[in-house]
Amino acid sequence: MLRFKFLNIPVEIHPSFWLFLLFFTNLYRDFSIESLLLAAVVILSLLVHEYGHAWTAFRFGARPVITLEAFGGNAQYNGFGLTPKQHFLITLNGPLLESVLIVLAYSLLKGDFFSHNYYLRYLLYATLRVNILWCLLNLIPIAPLDGGLMLRYLFEKRFGQKGSLAAITIGLISVALLAPYLYFQGFFFFGTLLFIFGFQYYQLLRTHRLSAGRSHPFKTYTQGLEAIKNQDTERAKWILKKLLKSKDVQIKHLATESLAKIYLQENEEQKSYDLLLKADPHHLKEGKALLCKLAFANKNYELVVKYSRELYEMNPSFEIALLNSQAFACLNRPELSGAWLKTAARFDAVSEETIQELLKKPFYDSVRNQEAFKLSHKNTSRSAHALQNKP
Repeated sequence: MLRFKFLNIPVEIHPSFWLFLLFFTNLYRDFSIESLLLAAVVILSLLVHEYGHAWTAFRFGARPVITLEAFGGNAQYNGFGLTPKQHFLITLNGPLLESVLIVLAYSLLKGDFFSHNYYLRYLLYATLRVNILWCLLNLIPIAPLDGGLMLRYLFEKRFGQKGSLAAITIGLISVALLAPYLYFQGFFFFGTLLFIFGFQYYQLLRTHRLSAGRSHPFKTYTQGLEAIKNQDTERAKWILKKLLKSKDVQIKHLATESLAKIYLQENEEQKSYDLLLKADPHHLKEGKALLCKLAFANKNYELVVKYSRELYEMNPSFEIALLNSQAFACLNRPELSGAWLKTAARFDAVSEETIQELLKKPFYDSVRNQEAFKLSHKNTSRSAHALQNKP
């Protein structure tokens, strides 16, 4: 795994990405300058697109991580606390920044600045074509493509639950029309990808219809969400408390998470913790992270470390890695505590002094002088120092 930082944003390139690049650019059969230039264009285009997402998320206070892997890339970030409008802008700025490459390449080609240099003209032409293709494909209205995510946001904002259903329907129609066309044009990879997204959307449509058929618990839950949106907290709590007795496991746990968030906003941390503690953690989504944070505050460190790896996979962030490190420290497990602290250091341009300040916290009192912890801390400091000095 290749890792580096640029503009305070960590970038990871998975080994599978290089394999994908070999086949996508035909490098495995034609190792030429043109193929190498095309590979460079693909890497640049994906990075620019994902930086559009990641930099916007960073400006909104999130801690994004860009990953390039087989079939493309993604910009993951902790969306807790971000508004739907901010999520929309984060999604929009990916193709928007990529369009800058299109305009730049077109302008240079149109101006005929490099008419006597074949390779520069090829580079510009490849940049223009790859980014137009990638941008248009990303704007197809089906999630997880950017166009699908933005369409669902706009429709849900305007029409609520009916808008979400309409966005799914439009996505399925788009797949039915565009996937065969892409196959006909020779874009077999993208056509197959669309069919996969279409199947996922079909499953989602079935879920919506089943929810509508059950109607009562689902509609009651949407009424609770509407009350939260309208800041009618008392009505929202009354509705959600009713749903805690629902026989529908999914609705019951969604209501549990929503009610726990309300208690937290009202500074009723203990109520929030007790409520989440009674829930089945396997059915919790965002609520699992909240449960572990509250468990740490209640000195239930065993619960935090029980879900530490799963929690980090769901939400790879500085806060979660640091929470895991502190929980293992409190349980006198220095090697794991140091390893999680090293993971936390990847997410911020931290100095060794920052790590030292973290180590002064009481969480680390019982293990600070142990040899195993010293070794982990030494590696962590080196990692943080290396991050600080990277461009």
